[in-house]
Amino acid sequence: MHRDFLQTNLIENPNALASSGCNNLRMAPDPAVRIRAATAGDEAFIVEMARHACIIEDWPLPDSDDAEVLELLPPPGVVPIIAEEIRGDPVGAVWTYFSDPPLRTDANGKPLPELCIGVAPGRRGSGIGGLLMDALLADLAQVCESMCTNVHVRNPAQRLYERKGFRVVGQGHGPLGLAMVKALR
Repeated sequence: MHRDFLQTNLIENPNALASSGCNNLRMAPDPAVRIRAATAGDEAFIVEMARHACIIEDWPLPDSDDAEVLELLPPPGVVPIIAEEIRGDPVGAVWTYFSDPPLRTDANGKPLPELCIGVAPGRRGSGIGGLLMDALLADLAQVCESMCTNVHVRNPAQRLYERKGFRVVGQGHGPLGLAMVKALR
C-alpha cells in the first residue's frame, strides 16, 4: 500500500467533518459538485491526484510508487478534501504535506505545510481547484499562520495560487520550481 494513510487519515463517514478537520461540506457554485472530507474509498483517487500534482505539464504521469508521488501523499493526521460530482465521481483533491527537506520554514524553523492539489484533467479550468483551495485555506487558517507551495514555472496553476494570495518568495524544488507562501492569518 502507498504510505499507509488509510487508517490514520481517511474517515469512514464523509459527513463526520468535525472530526476530520474539513468543516467545509458545501455545494460549489456548480451545483453538480460538492466538497467533502476524504473517505477510505478515496485512497486510489488521492494517489492519482498526487501523480498529477507532481508532473510538469505535458509530461507522462509517474508511476504510483514513484518517490515524488509517495512524498506528496498526506501525512498521518491530514485528511484530504475531495471535490466530487453529485453522482459521486471524485474530480479533485487537496491536502497538505511536508517535503524533505522543507520547502519553507517559519521564523522558529518549523516546516510550513505544503499544498498538494490535483484536479482531474477533464475538469481543469472549471473552478474546482479554487473551491478546493478555499476549503483548505478556511480549515488551515484555524491552526496555521502560513503555508507554502512549490510550483513549476510552466504550471498554469500559478495564476490560481496568486489569486488566492500566494506570493513568490524564491527558489522552489528543482531548477524551475518557485516557492510560494500564503499568510493565513
